[in-house]
Amino acid sequence: MAGCTSKMNKATFLLTLYWVFFSSAGLAADTVSSLMQKMQSETAVKMAYQEIRTLELMDKPWHGSGFMYSISPDLMIREQLKPQRLLMGIKGNDMFYFDPENQLCHQSEINEDSPISLNIAVFKALITADKALLKRMYLIELSTQAERWVMTLKSKQHSESAFNIVVSGLTGKVADTIITQQADGDLSEFLLQQIAKGNEVQNKAMQLYQELIGE
Repeated sequence: MAGCTSKMNKATFLLTLYWVFFSSAGLAADTVSSLMQKMQSETAVKMAYQEIRTLELMDKPWHGSGFMYSISPDLMIREQLKPQRLLMGIKGNDMFYFDPENQLCHQSEINEDSPISLNIAVFKALITADKALLKRMYLIELSTQAERWVMTLKSKQHSESAFNIVVSGLTGKVADTIITQQADGDLSEFLLQQIAKGNEVQNKAMQLYQELIGE
């Protein structure tokens, strides 16, 4: 990629609330499969997202927003628009990052030992319904009540770590909330809403992918 250089408590309370309201007996493993089938789409999908980060070293939460795009079976693009524009994505086993303003870019492969991979791979696994990636990267625990399902993910390589991801959605629907707790206590909450499908979305996603990889 020419012109680029390479660079790259509230948490416990929120997670406890999830378990108080939504936890119940675990479901059979094939329920994970049926849930992933609901998330699968034969056409390109566009989702709006809001992100709130609660960091131990910051007095106020950080807010971001943008869009996520998926093209089955293996492309996921995240375009952050606020507070500044950034592009992130996964194509197959390759991860990409591009900061257009500062002309900074980075490319690497998904790695089960990498915190960056663990934080990003969950979006690709869910948005493209990549059950193999989900099972490869995480220990999965699924529970449900009448109104919502909750999936808790932990690193397979470091299951003793405090790092975990809680994904949830309305019963019979795709995920609408993803909460990631880092090992140091920092928390990120994503609120997702599907807003479009089809050829126009696919064209936009491919345009962003070409920008992301520098072509």
